[in-house]
Amino acid sequence: MLEETLTKEELEANTRRKYSLIDFIESGDSILMAGAGCSGMLYPAWPDFVAALEAAALAHAPDFKGDPKDFLDFADKVKDCLGDDKYYAFIYKTFKPGATTHEQFHEILCRLPFKGITTTNYDTILESALNVIAPAASHSLHFEGTTKAKIHEFLMSLNHNKNLPKRVAHLHGICGEDASIVLGGKEYSSKYGFSITNQKDTLYDKVKDGMVKEEFQSALIRYGYEWPLRRKLLWALLATRRIVFIGFSMTDPYFKKMLEFVKEDVGTYYSESHFLVLRVTKGNYKRSMDYSQRLKDDYGIETVFYFDEENDYGGLPKFIAELDVINEPKQVTSKIGEETLPLPKTGSSIVRDKLLAIAKKQNSDEN
Repeated sequence: MLEETLTKEELEANTRRKYSLIDFIESGDSILMAGAGCSGMLYPAWPDFVAALEAAALAHAPDFKGDPKDFLDFADKVKDCLGDDKYYAFIYKTFKPGATTHEQFHEILCRLPFKGITTTNYDTILESALNVIAPAASHSLHFEGTTKAKIHEFLMSLNHNKNLPKRVAHLHGICGEDASIVLGGKEYSSKYGFSITNQKDTLYDKVKDGMVKEEFQSALIRYGYEWPLRRKLLWALLATRRIVFIGFSMTDPYFKKMLEFVKEDVGTYYSESHFLVLRVTKGNYKRSMDYSQRLKDDYGIETVFYFDEENDYGGLPKFIAELDVINEPKQVTSKIGEETLPLPKTGSSIVRDKLLAIAKKQNSDEN
């Protein structure tokens, strides 16, 4: 339990951050970014998925060699080993909808008043939960092969345009849409427009002596001068919106690099920009505390911890269930008959308050 893991001061600070998170979500100004932890109950946890990738490669080619610790290179080698068709078929088979399409806590999550929903997951769990809340032909959005007007609709929906459908934007692709998948290093660099490898020289050093067109295009990505749509969209979200990261470990090197770009561009140091809901165990407690401080200092990310036992991932659904208080109708006590009435979820609060004031005055006059 958190009480047995954190110090008294750390626990009090975490509780304050949790209340701030609840207030922030309730304000309607936040955007959800759901990571693999949100799907872990129905799909493989990340270590299990990596192990399954390696097993598939070894079954196809017993002499396969790849180091899962260097995951981006490892995933590239798995793709080369299996070939495109088998590689994407494996991803589809792993993340396609099963007999249970979502769980109760996913509906709670989708009912929260987020301005928009984004995810790095390949599955459609959140779409399934959304379809229960607001049935629609499709709640999914990915970038490759999608008309630009649909992407524009998603961006406009972030401005509380209730006439536009609510969609789940898959930043790293969706199973069944091969061209949208972002998993290996080559896919990341081409779809993000930069390489995470530190370059010892500059683009100018490369081009001053001349190069062919293909070399120049490759160099633009290597030195970070390309801005594909995915990179533009993610930069805009991180720089101009406030995100609630749930189910994230914040270890994705390209995500961390995007946070670095935003920090360099707009100076996010010590700000209050985003929230991260992060799993903590007794074993990773000290490391998690240190990491959360760096996230706050550099990127303005406030961390709210929830507890899990080692090798147990049941803490997140419980944490999300606690957020369901946001979905409950708020209560207001009226002096008319001293009855408690639920506040309406829609309409003008100014008009509501004026009507209540008039009713109270009439009640006073009658008395």
